[in-house]
Amino acid sequence: MSEAPDRSPSAPDWRIDADFLHLELGAGAAHAWAVEVVEETGSTNADLTQACRAAPWSDDACSVRVAYRQTAGRGRHGRPWRGQAGLTFSVAMPLALSPARLSGLSLAVGLALAEALEDVDPALGARVGLKWPNDLQIDGRKLSGILIESVPAGPERVWVVIGIGLNLVRDPAMEAALGRDLAGVAEAMTTFDPQRDPTRILAAIANRLARMREAFLVDGFAPMAARWSARDAFRDEPVRLLHDGVVQAEGLARGVDGEGYLLLHTPEGLQRIASGEVSLRGASA
Repeated sequence: MSEAPDRSPSAPDWRIDADFLHLELGAGAAHAWAVEVVEETGSTNADLTQACRAAPWSDDACSVRVAYRQTAGRGRHGRPWRGQAGLTFSVAMPLALSPARLSGLSLAVGLALAEALEDVDPALGARVGLKWPNDLQIDGRKLSGILIESVPAGPERVWVVIGIGLNLVRDPAMEAALGRDLAGVAEAMTTFDPQRDPTRILAAIANRLARMREAFLVDGFAPMAARWSARDAFRDEPVRLLHDGVVQAEGLARGVDGEGYLLLHTPEGLQRIASGEVSLRGASA
């Protein structure tokens, strides 16, 4: 584990405590993961994707790269993501699976993230909802986003690079840039200690992701589908699915199936929707 000692003038007030992180990971499933913390980079996903392309295959060589500031971070659909008011990091994870067996992985990651927040603070976890396919919300406001990229490594082998942006506090500048209200961990926790809780949260997420990885390798997403659907922020609500701002389908959200498809009840019957390039919105939005 390494941590850059110099502090950028634009860096956030909170810091990752390397010793405390080592202690927290040492007691959990991610105890052997390599963790690097840097002041600034273009994109943690790009960094780890490049590293995976050059790395020899190993069944358990997971690594984490945290940046206090990203200058070229990306969200879904290539949107820029530079949030400095939260944890921005990526996880490189080897999976001895074919690409066809990765269905539902983004949902499994989102579920692991929500459950990690509940591990840290039950009051926080109780307020977190999942928005298909890869966002976390509090009261309809975005709390976290997930971006997954893959690097093939041979038959039945793929590196997945999981990018996570988790708002610790509400960032007015980011809200203004996005034109929408955001949520932050601090507002939903019983108490929030900027000196300790970001490290606790990072460790809890890593440990949950490690356990998720072990389960996903054996059974895929299917055994997690019911838990995901129980946290579905739009369960049984009218929703619209859009592509480039154009409505593609409307109906009642009915959770997800074992492959991570959204179940949408429409006048034509129950449809299974793949994530692809569609975005989900509440019908009243």
